[in-house]
Formats: sequence, structure tokens, C-alpha cells
Amino acid sequence: MIKDWFSKLPDTFVKSENSNLGKIFSLLEDEITQLKDTFTRIEEWRDLNNAQGKTLDFIGNDVGQRRGKTSDDVYRALIKSKIARDRSDGTFNKVIEVLAQTLNCDPSEFQLHSADEPAAVYMTNAPIDTIYAAGLTPYTFTNIVQSTVSGGVKVQSIQMDGTFELSSIEDFEGNPTGNNGLSSIALPSQGGTIGAYIVPDKETTVPL
Repeated sequence: MIKDWFSKLPDTFVKSENSNLGKIFSLLEDEITQLKDTFTRIEEWRDLNNAQGKTLDFIGNDVGQRRGKTSDDVYRALIKSKIARDRSDGTFNKVIEVLAQTLNCDPSEFQLHSADEPAAVYMTNAPIDTIYAAGLTPYTFTNIVQSTVSGGVKVQSIQMDGTFELSSIEDFEGNPTGNNGLSSIALPSQGGTIGAYIVPDKETTVPL
């Protein structure tokens, strides 16, 4: 940048970075670089996926989503959910679409079913790893599901699938480190996750 500035000056000036003019240009370059970085960050943070802190608060306020005491990651997921929920008509397909947008995953990862009782649904196969990856807890996700279905419809239960499995006795004896049982892939202490089964009206929910 300094060389470009020097090129615009007549040859009567000393075009050296060690000259007084060069030192002034050097100070200006640092300030301009910081200013450019700030404007670049402002532009990047217009994107919900990149926004942080106060900028994220402004986006949340615009769509009517309170932050509470949530972290940026959780708040970002709640904002996505709020935007999607505002566009939802409460149908099964739309509910699945909202949840997929919230967790940034494929809609095929969820299964929503009609329950035996009137105006009630239940969910199976919800991927708990994806829920955690979005910065949500199972209870926050459950509350999002309940707030996404049509008014008056009850979410009866939500089954969340983890990666941990118990092997058969034969498999455990013959292959104690197999992928289907107590293995380095399946063990919760070594990266596996245990699933969950939540009945919403029996659990403490997180306000949205």
C-alpha cells in the first residue's frame, strides 16, 4: 500500500519508508488496515452464521427472539428456529423443515408421527449428536419442537438417538472392542453419545 502511495507522488519527494513521509505513510497504513478489517468484520457479521455478541443481539431483536443467558452458539440456533417457526404452517413437513434449518441438517434425520391420542404427535430418531453440535441441549430442542407444532397440538415424546450400543454376549466375548458394543467408537467416555427419551410436560423446559 505504501509503495502505491509513493508511486502517486512526484519525484521531488524522498520515496523511502525510512523518510519522514514514509513513517507517516506507515502510521496511516496501520490505521487504514484496522479500519478495513473492521468493515470486513461488519460485512461478515451481517450473516447470521458468523454474527457474534451485540451484533447477534441486534439480529435476535429484529426477529423477536430473546437471548436470555444463552451462549452465541445456542442463541444463533434459537434465532434460526424463530425465523423458521414464523414461516411454519404447522404441517408435518413444515415442522421437519423448521427443525432441519435450526440444526443445519437434512430433514430426513427426523421422523414425526401422529400419536394415538387426539391432537398429539411424537418424534423418533432425532439425532442427538446433531443437536449437541448446534449448541443445544435435548431439553432446549424439545421446547423448540413443542413451539413449532400447531397451537393446541401436544408433543407426546421425543426419542433422541445416540451412538452408544451394548453388544451381545457373544460379540463382547469374541470382539470386546467391536463397533457394536463397548468400543472406542461406542463408549460415551471416548466419544460415543447416549440417546435420550423425553416427555416434554414432565421435563423442565427452556423459555424461548
